[in-house]
Amino acid sequence: MAIQRFVAVAAACALSSACATTRYTQSRFEAMPPGANGTAGAVACLEVGGLKVRVETLDRTPLKEARENGGTVQPLALRFAFEPPALGYSFDPGQVVLRTADGRERRAACAGYELVYPGASFDLVFDAAVEPGTPAELVLGGLARGPKRLEAVTLRLARREGRSIDRMYWLEAIGYAVLAPLAVLTYPYGGM
Repeated sequence: MAIQRFVAVAAACALSSACATTRYTQSRFEAMPPGANGTAGAVACLEVGGLKVRVETLDRTPLKEARENGGTVQPLALRFAFEPPALGYSFDPGQVVLRTADGRERRAACAGYELVYPGASFDLVFDAAVEPGTPAELVLGGLARGPKRLEAVTLRLARREGRSIDRMYWLEAIGYAVLAPLAVLTYPYGGM
């Protein structure tokens, strides 16, 4: 029994060490506002006045790149995706406000209401970043159903660090081990 555990631990260590990873920093939604249905994280999913809204942060910065640039991170970039239950909803991206820790408010360069249809998405980029250790707020305004504006929702943002697996060398080795015999077998028939 002890040998089986040793083999399992050794295999897990060997497999995990054969992965290329990148440490990064990215803005995340910390919590949902009171009364809003949904989840928080790098992607926030919520429902506002019956309209399902998915907000994804797109400002992932590798830590190595941030250090090389003097600690600066990419400006806040967001993707808004909508799933309306019916036609008649609209969105004005110019009314989405980023409120930084120093109290300044930033808006994306877009303005004007656009009709929202199932699967519609908008990418917004702000001229400010959510800096590590300083919280920010995103005021999601500009939503309307017909002529009636929907109430704005405030989401809290903070920058967090994480690690992503970029490449799994062990998985490539398994692929080569499986495909090598096939290459040898097909060689007489014009393979390779």
